[in-house]
Amino acid sequence: MRDSNASELFDAQRWGLPAAAVDNLAERLRRVWSRFRDCFTTKTRNTSEYAWIYLRGVLTMDTDRNFANIARRVIDLDDDGHTLQQFMSDSPWSGAAVCAQIQREIRQRPALQGAC
Repeated sequence: MRDSNASELFDAQRWGLPAAAVDNLAERLRRVWSRFRDCFTTKTRNTSEYAWIYLRGVLTMDTDRNFANIARRVIDLDDDGHTLQQFMSDSPWSGAAVCAQIQREIRQRPALQGAC
């Protein structure tokens, strides 16, 4: 599902970026998510797909970013967002593991050394 302002939302110039900055953006985003997938795996479940849904929703919606709207946009028009909210609020994935992965990625890129 795309809203009527989707073409504006995905226009690189709107964000002050050259068009090349958004080349293969979906694939690059998927690669970033794949490096973090293990952070969302618990002893009994792999909830990384919900992380992907949340990431896609937050990064592709211009306004009204809430669990219900993200679920309706990314999953299904009839989805109420309850499962996505459960993932973010109550699922036992490790926020510390996410931070540790971010730190590893910063250490691996010399250009980011000393970054906040």
